[in-house]
Amino acid sequence: MKKIITFILTISTFQLFAQHNLTMYNMHTLPQRISVNPAQIVDSRFFIGIPGLTSFHFLYGNNGFKLKNLISVDDSNRLLIKPKDFYNALNNDNIINLSSSIDVFYMGFKLRKNYFTIGVSEKIKSQVVFPKDLLGLLIIGNAGQNIGKDLNFNLAYDLMIYNDISLSYSRELMKKKLRLGAKLSYLNGAFNLNTEKSDLVFNTNQDDFHYTIRNNIKFNTSNVIDTLNENFEFDDSKNYKTLLNRNRGMGFSFGAVYTVFPKLTLNASVVDVGYIDWKDNVINYSTTNPNKNIEFYGLDMNSIFVDSADYNESVDKLLDTLKEKFDMTKTYKGYRTKLPSTFYFGGNFWVTKRHNFGALFYGNYYQKKLNPAITLSYNGKLTRAFGISVSYSMINKTFTNGGLGFTLNGGPFQFYMISDNVLGMIKYRDTKTIDLRFGINLTFFRKDKLSGLSGKGLKK
Repeated sequence: MKKIITFILTISTFQLFAQHNLTMYNMHTLPQRISVNPAQIVDSRFFIGIPGLTSFHFLYGNNGFKLKNLISVDDSNRLLIKPKDFYNALNNDNIINLSSSIDVFYMGFKLRKNYFTIGVSEKIKSQVVFPKDLLGLLIIGNAGQNIGKDLNFNLAYDLMIYNDISLSYSRELMKKKLRLGAKLSYLNGAFNLNTEKSDLVFNTNQDDFHYTIRNNIKFNTSNVIDTLNENFEFDDSKNYKTLLNRNRGMGFSFGAVYTVFPKLTLNASVVDVGYIDWKDNVINYSTTNPNKNIEFYGLDMNSIFVDSADYNESVDKLLDTLKEKFDMTKTYKGYRTKLPSTFYFGGNFWVTKRHNFGALFYGNYYQKKLNPAITLSYNGKLTRAFGISVSYSMINKTFTNGGLGFTLNGGPFQFYMISDNVLGMIKYRDTKTIDLRFGINLTFFRKDKLSGLSGKGLKK
């Protein structure tokens, strides 16, 4: 049981952090920008990240509520919890995006018209979908407006923990007017939770108040505890070491930068198109009789909480009743999950070789829904040692996301820090997005970044 608690706490810690990269995309003094568009170049001909310190990235975002919808402080400085306000602020389906990444190794170099990068990173990507109806049952109850109504309980949870070994390549074409780039990644999965199907409907009968439940669920796991195991514990004989298992896949990213004329460039990229095949320690859970109506008349609470009853025995009876009603079939077949792909499309107007203004459109497609973001930014190299980007973004349907990123060089050492929403880390009760990226690189042979690929006709 101690191992279970440790595992749950570990996963929960990872989920507190998570990825948009809107400000970083246009930072031409930062090597990490190549990871979101392999056709982009930077102002150093050779760079290498400090192993283990080159990049840490954490992000949280949701498409619906704000913390202030749930809690507030009155004039007497007392904490107030407002569940009804929180419920009213929700969408019908609410998405929470949580991810993090650590670059273990990252380096790149320019060779004539070509630019190469090599990277090794550990990534955690997690998304949760929860319906408004589920919280409504807890807050409003199953009477009143909810009686006789089909309530949607379609929960979905997806978690991927994997490492990424990548190689990217880009090259100038058409006399420096066009640069194309591509990245190939070898992926190896450590843990996975995958909701393949989640259809769950709850209804309270308006005549005798018994419950009707219809469910069609399919849930896959790899290297995770068996939740239907009677002992509910890890199997110590299993091997959880990444790179030594059979959970393997491929990832692809593509990018392009085109110079319309010396002061204007257009760029686009598609990132993380790929998959992982999960074969190690796989367990699939699925509804035995999909869409069958389950009639449930509640529990006899007197049989559970009588004074002479053994508490553990009562809980076991409760679990047995629920397992009997929600009959699940367990299989052990390998399965495939796709990476959560993203795309970027934007342009930059170069005032000089060191300064430009950018516009960027971002999209992430998940659960048949597009999650867009739009960013406007200023990006400049104020001195040879200091670069800065200031951005303003619409993310998760909010327009109060002020981003800031900078690079600071002392000789070859480069320290950087970026956030797409600096205000979100300060006014956390009003935000839907919180993220932070920082790290240390060694950069060599830096020079002024030219507009696009030629920079003709631009002043320094």
